[in-house]
Amino acid sequence: MSVNIHQMLVEQVNVLGTKQAVADKMGVSRAAVSLYLSGRYGTIGGRNDHFEAKALAAFSDRVNCPHLGFDIEKEACAEHASAAQPMSDAGALRLWIACRACPLNPHAKSKGEAS
Repeated sequence: MSVNIHQMLVEQVNVLGTKQAVADKMGVSRAAVSLYLSGRYGTIGGRNDHFEAKALAAFSDRVNCPHLGFDIEKEACAEHASAAQPMSDAGALRLWIACRACPLNPHAKSKGEAS
């Protein structure tokens, strides 16, 4: 299932009351929200994929998996990230390796953290 980010943001503007409230929750500017909703965010040099990832993180139980190329439930992301190393499935091993380096990995140590 893919989330319609545009529709989700329209609903959030209705729920929260303002584009500024949506922007604050996403950690972006109000102008970025306005530009995205008007369809002009990408035309001014904005990265729609980055913006949509922030929207998913703020308002959804899903994340956009950079390795798989589509959104998955946060719970599935955490399961992939904490899984044991696969020994016989090449595709699963590639996913396991990608999860280790993924910035969305909830189990990854932050940079600069002592081991």
